[in-house]
Amino acid sequence: MSVDLRRERFKSGTALPVDRHQIIRERLQRDGRVLAAELATEFAVSEDSIRRDLREMAAAGECQRVYGGAIAMSATGKPIAERNTENLARKERLARSAVRLIQGGQFVFLDAGSTNLAIARLLPEDIGITVATNSPAIAAALVGREDLRVIMIGGTLDHQTGGTLGGSAVLEVQQMRPDLCFLGICAISAESGLGGGHMEDVAFKRQLVASSGAIVAVATNEKLGTGAPFGIAPLSEVTHLVIEHDADTQILHRLAEAGTSLADAGINVLRAE
Repeated sequence: MSVDLRRERFKSGTALPVDRHQIIRERLQRDGRVLAAELATEFAVSEDSIRRDLREMAAAGECQRVYGGAIAMSATGKPIAERNTENLARKERLARSAVRLIQGGQFVFLDAGSTNLAIARLLPEDIGITVATNSPAIAAALVGREDLRVIMIGGTLDHQTGGTLGGSAVLEVQQMRPDLCFLGICAISAESGLGGGHMEDVAFKRQLVASSGAIVAVATNEKLGTGAPFGIAPLSEVTHLVIEHDADTQILHRLAEAGTSLADAGINVLRAE
């Protein structure tokens, strides 16, 4: 269908749902979010019709419904073996900024994840901290670091996330009180907070949030302003947010759209250099 014909259908309110869905997909890809009221005006249909569109698209995994509209879904569902080889320079820059949050003598948890693996490799010499992790790759990267005490969480290894999961892993974390937890996330948004794509992994992360004194979310640009199938925690649980130097300013404003700055909300924001 031509663009002009599609516009005429929208103006007259005769556009088919499939046409609206395509436009909504394009807007989500471009802007990361859509508002039901604005779409209803543009398409000359009721907000109920738009909400029905968004429900159908959410059921198909194409977006995540939030109050007033929808946000894009995170596209970070690749296996850990693949993620560990992607965007290495970007993740190293994020890791260099994130490492500055760690102080000597702390108990630090490094959750499974490719950026957290970069953090493990950049831990300063003689920092003298205790590191717990559920990631065999992170533990292996710290072999030979006699200045560190390393605790490996047991459980069943999940090859998608690269971490040990399950009831025994959750029970171990329940007994811990890390000062600082670098949490692996798939998505972060103002509307739905921190999200993940694997139900058992998310259950483990929820316990990490409950057990830890401070939570660090390190996010590449593609995770900002997106949703995921399972919620980990609200944005208010984040203590430090480490982002790339060119992160979208509009998305950062949305992360604080309640009217306060991220700093006023108690979230320390670090931009990678």
